[in-house]
Amino acid sequence: MSLSPEAWNLDDAPNSVLSHEDAIGRVQWMLANHAANAPGRLVHLCLAIVNRETGRIIGWCGLDQRDASQAHPVLFYLLQAAHWGQGLATEAARAVLDYAFGQLALVRVDAAAAADNAASVRVLEKIGMRRLGRDEEGGHAFSLTRDEFLRMR
Repeated sequence: MSLSPEAWNLDDAPNSVLSHEDAIGRVQWMLANHAANAPGRLVHLCLAIVNRETGRIIGWCGLDQRDASQAHPVLFYLLQAAHWGQGLATEAARAVLDYAFGQLALVRVDAAAAADNAASVRVLEKIGMRRLGRDEEGGHAFSLTRDEFLRMR
């Protein structure tokens, strides 16, 4: 897997590339967050989506609950535009949910999609998340419980 600084900018302008030292710092920060995760409790989980042919990082997928005001962990994903429409976000999100409800034994995971992001809404629907309505920012709010997830299997 390539962990070059370019992996951090995905589709951003080249001037947003991290230095090697900044990239190392971010990886260390993620590893510390991952070490704090335990069954029934999640702080942050960020996993790379890697192109099998090139070994390069093409996106991220994970869960976050660093904000104490969040009642449940939030699913997130980001993928380079060149890889959209290939089912990769759906595959990664399903794998993260499997880990969340299996290894971590979480009871519920939430997610959101921007109001104008129909592709992200489709990903969340494909993985079985239930639409709750609008979130506080006007986007689409979703949720999935462990029981709902297990019934889908």
